[in-house]
Amino acid sequence: MKKIFCLLIIFINFIGFTNAQDNNSIANINSIFDKMELQGVDTKKPLLFGYFFYDTDKSKLEQLKNELLKDGYKLVRLENTEKNMFILHVEKVEIHTRTSLLERGNELNKLAKKFQVATYDGWDVGNVDPTKPLVSMDSFDKNLDSKSDIELYKIANDFYDSETNDKAILAFQKCIDRNYKLDTCYYKQGVSYIGLGQTKTGIEKLEQALKVNPKYFKACFNIGAICYDNQEYQKSIDYYQRAAKLEPKDDRVYYGIAASQFVLGLLKDAEVNCQTALKFNPNNNNAKMLLESIQRKK
Repeated sequence: MKKIFCLLIIFINFIGFTNAQDNNSIANINSIFDKMELQGVDTKKPLLFGYFFYDTDKSKLEQLKNELLKDGYKLVRLENTEKNMFILHVEKVEIHTRTSLLERGNELNKLAKKFQVATYDGWDVGNVDPTKPLVSMDSFDKNLDSKSDIELYKIANDFYDSETNDKAILAFQKCIDRNYKLDTCYYKQGVSYIGLGQTKTGIEKLEQALKVNPKYFKACFNIGAICYDNQEYQKSIDYYQRAAKLEPKDDRVYYGIAASQFVLGLLKDAEVNCQTALKFNPNNNNAKMLLESIQRKK
């Protein structure tokens, strides 16, 4: 699980390139640029790009290094890593678009082949001042504060959709502080906390969503599922039953109720709910297997 958003965010990623992987590479570049821009990084300004090469023959990397230094790259390290493998890491302050970074990767891959270097292993990106993070907590916070309600909510959902849970939590909290789409923001914030392994806080946020909107089916359903996983079986039943009142034909709800009842030894009730689940969805395999288990115990 990821840790909650720390005081300083350091954004760093590696992407490898080959000509046959251009489509995949540009998708990865787009994803990284999107995330940087969500955090308030101005990708149109100079950034510090690092590039990485590997080979078992240090002399090949030495030749490649000398060629790269002629083109304005700076040497970060050329050293043995492990298992007789050497790494060459160079960096350069420059401005890249998504397309130009793809082209740079392909150029460096060709250059590596020219010097018979085994692997061009991709790139990373950071602050022009390497002693500082690419994104600080303060700059991230200010970036969120500068957005309109609609923009802020979109950013929060982008983090949520990409499972960037720590940042989603902060962005949704900003929305909550503005009293904007409270039920959905509490719900998604809760899911994000659960994604970080902070289940207790996540459930509290889902319960907040229900206080704002008592008919929030997904909040009821998810609390029921989480409580089952936490072995809080009666609480799981209570929330699943509440969900059943909101969506009375959802087979998953009845299976959820039956699963907790089975653990509690309420076999007759569990059987009824399994049959109800199968009435609404005859293909619910979980309900089928649970029903077989119930019948074996009878």
